[in-house]
Amino acid sequence: MNSKQSPSLRKSQWIVLLIVFLSTLIGYIARMSVSVALKSISQSFNWTTSEEGSLGGILLGIFLVSYGISNIFLSPFIDKIGAKKVLSISILSWSLTLVLASIFGHLYPMLLLSRVLLGLSQGVLFPVANKITASWFSESKRALATTAFLSGGPIGSLLTPLIVVPIIVKSSWQVSFYFISILGIALIPFVVYFIKDNPTGQKQQKKDLNIQSNMKTLLFNREFQVLLVGFITACTIWWGVSLWLPTYFLNVQRLTANEMSYATTLSYVGAIAGMIFASSISEITKNRKNVIVSGVISAGILILLLTLLHIQSKTIAVSMFFLIFFTGQMLPPIFFTIMQTRISIQLVGTATGLMNGLGNGFGVIGPVLVGFIIALTGSYPLGLASIGVLALMGGIIFLLFYKETDKLFI
Repeated sequence: MNSKQSPSLRKSQWIVLLIVFLSTLIGYIARMSVSVALKSISQSFNWTTSEEGSLGGILLGIFLVSYGISNIFLSPFIDKIGAKKVLSISILSWSLTLVLASIFGHLYPMLLLSRVLLGLSQGVLFPVANKITASWFSESKRALATTAFLSGGPIGSLLTPLIVVPIIVKSSWQVSFYFISILGIALIPFVVYFIKDNPTGQKQQKKDLNIQSNMKTLLFNREFQVLLVGFITACTIWWGVSLWLPTYFLNVQRLTANEMSYATTLSYVGAIAGMIFASSISEITKNRKNVIVSGVISAGILILLLTLLHIQSKTIAVSMFFLIFFTGQMLPPIFFTIMQTRISIQLVGTATGLMNGLGNGFGVIGPVLVGFIIALTGSYPLGLASIGVLALMGGIIFLLFYKETDKLFI
């Protein structure tokens, strides 16, 4: 985008950024609602600890499978039919999916189906947000704008227990899902009215939108492959820890529902702080690789210290989770900014979808592995420790093999 922008465009771009931020925020509330409600869902099905680990792990993890598939195969439509249409359809679809879960949630297969559909409808969310950011903001402002819309994730996760738990206490988890669906539907008119696919009105150079050819080019690019390893590691940390965090606080630290809400909230405050810190440091140092490596390895070490030392103090445990989320969430803004700067604007949606899809698709390893180890051993700390090991492995691989350059992937 041209750095010289009209005053009206500069004003509009911040309104658009707010809408994209709210989209990611409400989207995250929708996807994290099951994690917060898992204990209530488990009680409604009369699950044992083992069943909560296995069936709950599948319920949490299956979202990521369809989410990954959607990222890869539906994100190209962002570049073909436009970001506005795709985002509007996405929000409407995931809102209706929550209604489905509320009505038929007493049947486990239907609850699983709702999670699959939720993943399919939300898979395009971050690719479309990245496309809009790349279209509306100059390169000098993209890191800040990217951090802003990505912060909708941890802020949404932060707000989820504060919204869902009180509704569950006073009514039921189904009612909380209805409420979240209303939030999503209410946002759609603003998306339709304010977002434009080509805000500058300038003609853009046509790029080959052959999906298969572009994906093949990216997948056979060595640097992109190493970038994927790093992003998969980041997703494994995020999903493996965040989806089991409420249950860990309740079952291991023996927090009450209200205490769990505030402890979880503090963790996500750490995530937001980490994103802001990483964006600032990367802009100053221009060394994105070091930021990613330090975040991944630090998160892995902190997870292992927390779990293997069997920390019993609630205060220390909550504080360590703050640091785990801080270091773990240093990563996403850097990865998405790399995609904006190393992918041509016409293909940002497709390329981001490929990275986000494979990253989150393989990221299902996190919550499923934790759930499997819990079911096998009955130990939540051992389950989380596995995420620490994977984090260290991913960090070392990225450190050894990723090389920074300004050359475009495609």
